[in-house]
Amino acid sequence: MNNSSALPPYRERVSPGISYFLSTLVAPIIVFLITLPFGELLSYICAGLLEAVIITLGLVNAPNIQIAEDKLRVGVATIDLKFIKEAREISRDEAFVERGRNLNPRAYVRFQFGVKGLVRIDLNDRNDPTPYWLVSSRYPDLVAKRLNAN
Repeated sequence: MNNSSALPPYRERVSPGISYFLSTLVAPIIVFLITLPFGELLSYICAGLLEAVIITLGLVNAPNIQIAEDKLRVGVATIDLKFIKEAREISRDEAFVERGRNLNPRAYVRFQFGVKGLVRIDLNDRNDPTPYWLVSSRYPDLVAKRLNAN
């Protein structure tokens, strides 16, 4: 029996942070002001519907991180655990540089607005041009430990 079957499956839904929800208030205010000449009730309805759509889209598009059996799944991307060389938590101080200047254009990235935690997952598959995955997580230390345990 290998380590991956001995550990329980890991699952995390990376919902947007509070800053996402605060920033979504700008568009409905603008729509409210634009539609105000057509009636106050219409303005409230349009602004409320727009806010509901923006929040719903943010929640629906939130990625899931799943580590189960012999696979890692982040959103729609999947990789076998045997191709993972190492996973490590990126500190908050390094996160800005890792997402910007140090980011390899061939890397698979899945960032979530308002989530500061990052995990870098280095790969060792010669047939895959992707050198690593860089993924947002609320618990990057747990994800890295779990992947390194496999």
